[in-house]
Amino acid sequence: MTDGQEQVRCLPDANLIQKQIKAHCSAEVEVHAFEQLDSTSAWLREHARELAVASGTAMHLCITDWQSAGVGRRGKNWQARAGNLMFSLLNHSDKPARELLGLSLVTGIAVAECLQSMAGVQVQLKWPNDLILKDAKLGGLITELAAVPSTRVGGGRTQLLTGIGINLLHDEEVLRLSIGATSLEACGVSCSRQDRDAMAARLVADVVTAHQQFEATGWPAFVQRWAALDWLENKEVLIHRDNSTEQALARGVNEQGALLVERAGEIIAVYSGNVSIRPTI
Repeated sequence: MTDGQEQVRCLPDANLIQKQIKAHCSAEVEVHAFEQLDSTSAWLREHARELAVASGTAMHLCITDWQSAGVGRRGKNWQARAGNLMFSLLNHSDKPARELLGLSLVTGIAVAECLQSMAGVQVQLKWPNDLILKDAKLGGLITELAAVPSTRVGGGRTQLLTGIGINLLHDEEVLRLSIGATSLEACGVSCSRQDRDAMAARLVADVVTAHQQFEATGWPAFVQRWAALDWLENKEVLIHRDNSTEQALARGVNEQGALLVERAGEIIAVYSGNVSIRPTI
């Protein structure tokens, strides 16, 4: 990839983003915008404690025009061109992490549905966290759950850190990633920097709303929504573990966010961890 220093960078419009988030959901979200960061998730993780002390706002959005050391699934580093969509959202829940294991799938549902609405493209989801458009990777997301102390009687809280990256612009370098890659631009959707910021705001609002619904009602409200977006369903897949590879049929997901696969007539739950799932074709 060309050196990021050669790319023209533009500070995301924090005021526009904050106003449009408020227009689409009732949550208060403080926006932290940068021209360049190593990683939006790393910035929020590093500043989480001081943000909690200094601000009365429960949610914080970190967005950058260019990210030089983003971290994807299984710790893989990646870069993207300036002008793509790269942000992370920091939030908290009073529920323990064990009750929030489906949250990453819920995030994916909200993002895919939002992109379908805003860009008019048929985005699908590849378990556990890839956004798929025309059988190629459009972007991805990663959700981290961490226990944190709380003054609430009866226990602690869970810190939710969600990172989202979407390829808006065509980039030859990302074509070599994973199952291949695409972008909204490659599919005929043009996004200016202002369009990008408006899309970020709508995505944040929709993700926050979906998270709130998940906390209130659990996974049942999302079962059919996931099924409508599930790119792997009924496909033959290869399950790559550290020391083995198995073939199976993808059969949806369960409420804990695990992939259900059928092997030798038996349905088995596969949790992400050190597992890679790829279609056989």
